[in-house]
Amino acid sequence: MTAALQQRVRPLLHGGSHSLADVAVGAAAVAVAAQYLAVLFVNAPGYAGVPVSPGLATGVSTAVVAAAAIAVAVTDADPLTGIGLLFVGVFGLLSLLSSAAALPAAAAIVLGTATVAAVAGRRLDLVSAAAVALLVAALSVGLASGVGGWTGLRPVASTVALLGIASTPAFAATDWRSLSTADWGAVIGGLAAFAVVLSVGRAVPFVTGAVTLTGTGVVGTSLPVIALAAAGAVTTASAASRTRRWPLLAGVALVAFAGVPASLPRALPFALGIAALTAQEGRR
Repeated sequence: MTAALQQRVRPLLHGGSHSLADVAVGAAAVAVAAQYLAVLFVNAPGYAGVPVSPGLATGVSTAVVAAAAIAVAVTDADPLTGIGLLFVGVFGLLSLLSSAAALPAAAAIVLGTATVAAVAGRRLDLVSAAAVALLVAALSVGLASGVGGWTGLRPVASTVALLGIASTPAFAATDWRSLSTADWGAVIGGLAAFAVVLSVGRAVPFVTGAVTLTGTGVVGTSLPVIALAAAGAVTTASAASRTRRWPLLAGVALVAFAGVPASLPRALPFALGIAALTAQEGRR
């Protein structure tokens, strides 16, 4: 079905399938970032601004991300990748319509993302493949701890998700065998982010804990792991911005702002972020 849909849609784009997919992923990243900030502002002490409904913001963000996954699915050149992303997008939309679809949607998102990762594995280098495996593991364990009801896995899910985010510079690197090609500006930015998060976390641990719990759903994880995730996200985002690889920037924004994928609204952008990050390997 997906292959037939791709055959009908792609000729209408006249070679602009990459552009449509990039715009869709970029819009999804903006929606997830906006939802993240809205939740933080609403939960900030003494907030008295324009009332924002976290539930509405989450619903809109989820719908945008699901639509983006479907858009990428029907424009991707690989039918298996399209099928995987179609599972993610369609079941993501279904989860908005009925809570009864939560468990099937969780299974579909994991299966669809694993399919995308398996297809991408044929062109990934060893370091990037390890990063993808870590991100897919984070998605699986996260949904098991949340939607699956295995709450005892939540600290493990948080740690694996943060380590997955910390590994995203693997997708920004151009050649792991040569230090001369490293983007040292991005690396320095990541080290600075690590130091800042570690310092702030030690100075105001309660505030740091509240922000990470509310914004990214982190539970039971040590401060150095949180700082490492911040360093990885900043390094990747900086490298993407400096080299104008906007899809890469959108991909890391999706996984970073999604946080721990223990719920469907977090898992959906996390899954799309994995697809966006792996797609970068095919464009090098």
